[in-house]
Amino acid sequence: MRRWLGRLPGDARTRAGALATAVAVVLAGSGLVAWSNAAAGQAASTYHHERQALNARLASDARLGYTNRDLAPITGRLRAMDATSPPWWIPGRPGYFDGLASQTAALQTRLRALERQILDRARSDAAREIDAARTEIGRDQQVGADDPDLQSLQQRLDAAAKADAGARTLRDYRNALQQAQGVVRDATALYDQTQQENQQVQQAAQQLLAQAGGNLAAIQQAGQQAIVAGRNDASVVAYMNVANPFPNDIVVARAASRLEHFAPLVGSGDVSQAALGTAGVERYAAQVHQAFIAGLPPKAVVVSFQAQHLWAYQGGQVVLDTPVTTGIRGVGDIGTDFGPMKVLFKSHPWTMHSPWPRGSPYWYPDTVVQWATFFTNTGESIHDAYWEPDSELGPGSQYDPSTRSHGCIHVPYADAQWMFNWAEVGMPVIVYPGDGSPVANQLAQITTDSQGRPKGIP
Repeated sequence: MRRWLGRLPGDARTRAGALATAVAVVLAGSGLVAWSNAAAGQAASTYHHERQALNARLASDARLGYTNRDLAPITGRLRAMDATSPPWWIPGRPGYFDGLASQTAALQTRLRALERQILDRARSDAAREIDAARTEIGRDQQVGADDPDLQSLQQRLDAAAKADAGARTLRDYRNALQQAQGVVRDATALYDQTQQENQQVQQAAQQLLAQAGGNLAAIQQAGQQAIVAGRNDASVVAYMNVANPFPNDIVVARAASRLEHFAPLVGSGDVSQAALGTAGVERYAAQVHQAFIAGLPPKAVVVSFQAQHLWAYQGGQVVLDTPVTTGIRGVGDIGTDFGPMKVLFKSHPWTMHSPWPRGSPYWYPDTVVQWATFFTNTGESIHDAYWEPDSELGPGSQYDPSTRSHGCIHVPYADAQWMFNWAEVGMPVIVYPGDGSPVANQLAQITTDSQGRPKGIP
């Protein structure tokens, strides 16, 4: 080449040298571009591999309960990276992609630390909120909140604690936290409500003291009457709820629980405490009665064994109110059943045949009654009884062998006829102790199944 150039004139040699240099540069540049493209491709591949791994981890985190907000420190940086573009200068691209790969790897390390931090915080938050819920329920108990709400809160707390104990993922812990937060919220509201009611009872107690002139006996008597009335109404609801859900059962249960909270105070020798108890039981007995009346079906009959009295309700109003005579309780087969029964059929007239043989102390001759409304398949009915004067009906008549029935319910003739015409087949007939004892005790005396059939009778 030199020899050939040497034969050229000077300016030609200069042009030829420049051309040779240019060719050399082009060839070198081509090599650099080729190398840059290859390096950029390898760096980009490494980056995309790192990015796929990070994206997969982010997707997994989302399934485990990590929110967009939780992952924002990572996803925000990714968006910033995605907003950049590779340099136009090809040799600069390998370094660009190497930088992205390095940042992505660093984000994976940061993500793992963020996951642990968020999970630890969620675990701690759930445990703390469960403890707070336990404390709030304890406060509710101290102020005398009603048992149904307390039981519900405790069941929800138990569920939250169980969820926390079995938690493994962020979603698990946050689910337990959410459950516990709900318990805290509702327990706090119950505390505030109960405290407000307690203050209202306190005010009513002061008024009661003033009205009774501090007469302890009068205050206690009023309190005992309210206890009996509230327990009896609540027991009727409990009886009806055995057969079919009573619309206001939970309202009655709450009010009855609050009544029982104040009931022990009624017998206190401290007139202020007795007044507080009486004010409380009067308040909640009234609530029980209101919920009882509001939840009654269109027609229903209620019979109290203790009071030997029958009430017929229609549209929440008493349409018949009469003394009765039932069978005695606890004497073999001649007792009137207790339970949520119903009208099965009616007969006018009806001849009663003794199921006991002649010679039995319970035997009776064939007896005709005019108006019989049957409420069991063993022959118990509401009917007239010509052999028993109306004046002998009422409390105590169920214990008199000369007046008590063999299980039926005696009513005055006119009332038996009215009942026959008014009662509808399927209408509830509730016969219950009515002795003013707690609801659980009166429920324990039921002698029929949930359909009103005497137990043991097909």
